[in-house]
Amino acid sequence: MRGSTLIRWIWNVIILFHDVRWIGTAGLFECPSRFGYFADRAECTKYYICNFGFGVQQECPNGLQFSTRLRNCDWIRNINCTQYPGFAYRQGEDSLPLPASVETTTADTDIYMLPLKNSRFPPIFAQAPQRTTTGRPELQVCPARPCNSSTCTAPRCRCGSSDIPNGMDPEDVPQMIIITFENAINEWTYSVYQSILREDRKNPNGCPIKATFFVSHEWTDYSSVQNLYSSGHEMAVLGVSLLYEGNRSEHSWEEEVAGQRKILSLFGNVSKADVHGMRAPYLTIGGDEQFSMLYRNDFTFDSSMPVFENEPPFFPFTLDCLINNYCMIDPCPKNSYPGIWELPVVMWSDLSGSRCNTVDGCTDSISAPEVFELLMSNFERHYSTNRAPFNMFMSPAWFAKEMNTKAFKKFVETMLSKKDVFFVTIDQVIQWMKNPTPLSQIKDFKPWQCHAAPPTPPCLNPNICTPWFEKAKEIRPLKTCMPCPKKYPWLGNEEGL
Repeated sequence: MRGSTLIRWIWNVIILFHDVRWIGTAGLFECPSRFGYFADRAECTKYYICNFGFGVQQECPNGLQFSTRLRNCDWIRNINCTQYPGFAYRQGEDSLPLPASVETTTADTDIYMLPLKNSRFPPIFAQAPQRTTTGRPELQVCPARPCNSSTCTAPRCRCGSSDIPNGMDPEDVPQMIIITFENAINEWTYSVYQSILREDRKNPNGCPIKATFFVSHEWTDYSSVQNLYSSGHEMAVLGVSLLYEGNRSEHSWEEEVAGQRKILSLFGNVSKADVHGMRAPYLTIGGDEQFSMLYRNDFTFDSSMPVFENEPPFFPFTLDCLINNYCMIDPCPKNSYPGIWELPVVMWSDLSGSRCNTVDGCTDSISAPEVFELLMSNFERHYSTNRAPFNMFMSPAWFAKEMNTKAFKKFVETMLSKKDVFFVTIDQVIQWMKNPTPLSQIKDFKPWQCHAAPPTPPCLNPNICTPWFEKAKEIRPLKTCMPCPKKYPWLGNEEGL
């Protein structure tokens, strides 16, 4: 019994003995491709994850449905379920790139059920560096007060406003563009990120363009996480489970957010000291419970608050002071959290003038020239006014449409032709906010300079682990260049012991 035949036989044994559900409501599910996420034929709350051509049925948490665009569960209000029951997310998208084959990313697929031998890096890379303390004092719970810009000053404090830091002239401000992605990083999304964040696309200071990734745990390929991190991109936290819970406790936030930071370190070889911030799933912030957790666990920023005001747009601000006027969705934090930055999700305007949070939400049912026009018009709202950081809240599924990819690449090339526009990470934006540096001196601004060596080596020959996932009662594949866990890491058991 050889190769793929052995893999199929073992997978069938797993299905029989571990009660993995692969019979849907409409009978046997046939995977359109060997790997991917696909909608259920009849029920919008269910979907299938295909591994080696076998579909494992999953169900969204209560109140959510499967989104064919996001390839994840989303709020029902964001989904028109009648459009897609029975159709894979690739339906009609002939240009969508397929995931790289397993053979191109692993050393030997014939031993799929066993950890690969001799594939980890030397012991110096066997554990990411531990986070050092920030020296942050114990949190004193006290109500936030209105902000006074004469006492709330950089580098420790910043009032929420559209005012340019240090009263600089707009033409002296480097226009920062923040590309953010969220959810699991897998083989397909990694191929998308590689195509749009090429190393040869460089900022005016000669350094490659960068992005920030808010990573969720389930189904994430941690070898791809390590490769993105090794290339200098920022890893941040979305959460472990992405389950929506109203009135989540501080302990629950800690399990989700600090827990995912630990998982990124253990299996993605990402230094805890480099995981600075988070975004709340579905942009549902958690009030004082969430922000107290961020403070006590030495995080630096949150990026979960949509800000309606975009003419002119807002700059990032700290949570030292009262923010009720800027927080649109309850529960908003009421207390003061010195040193915690908020990178607001400044709302875009679509071509009809309506507001939207994400690029996906602004570009439904428009042509390729209109996509480029939309990107440029929202950019100009920043560039031609106060040059507040321009956030591009993006989903890899958006790039499934060839016209979107072409429009985005044209937009990037247009931006790179300018000498005052920089694609940077959220942490790099915060460093600039702490020390506003004029464009004339930006080449000497250390936080934006190129690193001589990567923070960790790339993961070129990962282990393919098959730990038991207690919650789902199934084997769950996990790719990493770190040692394989005995159990699939989860809330309260980040090490997978």
